[in-house]
Amino acid sequence: MKSGLYIAEIVKRLFNSDGMKQAFPDETQRLQHIFAHQVYGLAPTEIIYQIARHFILGFDGGELIEKHHLCQCDALPLAKDGTLEAKLDSIFG
Repeated sequence: MKSGLYIAEIVKRLFNSDGMKQAFPDETQRLQHIFAHQVYGLAPTEIIYQIARHFILGFDGGELIEKHHLCQCDALPLAKDGTLEAKLDSIFG
């Protein structure tokens, strides 16, 4: 992630999709489901993580979001040495 714009757009499209509205009529539950099960993001530095998290979840910390998969982790060196998949498994399960 950089600014969080791409992930925010994905969340918006999922949130407004007819299928998600049908599966989760309650907007809060729909949003919680999207962040808990459908959207993942890594930020390479703490400052980029904070910028993206505030943009995506809001400056109040996303009080409606009980669980999200937005993390600070520099994936580039892990991808280069072949350990990214193991790291993702340890972060996201």
